[in-house]
Amino acid sequence: MMTKRAYPEAVQNCVKRCRRVARTALVVVTLFWIIFGIITNAQSEGGLSSIFDSFMSILPWLAIIVLWFVAWRWEIIGGLLTIAFSIYMAFYLGVFEGGSTEGLMIITPLAMTGFMFVFIGLRIYAAKRTEINQ
Repeated sequence: MMTKRAYPEAVQNCVKRCRRVARTALVVVTLFWIIFGIITNAQSEGGLSSIFDSFMSILPWLAIIVLWFVAWRWEIIGGLLTIAFSIYMAFYLGVFEGGSTEGLMIITPLAMTGFMFVFIGLRIYAAKRTEINQ
């Protein structure tokens, strides 16, 4: 038998929607950059045979898939790891050196998605704490 939740249904609905948006956004960002990396390397290296040869260029973006699985289960940890990965990629792409506007466009949606996961996780944690204390 399930117990009645202490927090309102509106909060539950908001959390569900936010989870759906955050998860979908991370999937879209991941797929976009993996496909972009494959297409860019295929054009610059000369065809489909070079896709498998240039695996190293899409390797950082494949790490997002791991982050997505972590964020799916543990929102706070996954969100913090996504934000940390965004900062790492910003350094890797030279965003902080001022020479890469494209890098900033790459990192911004990723960081925003990480913050969404952290927000969702903290909201769920606060709701569960409130439920326990009542």
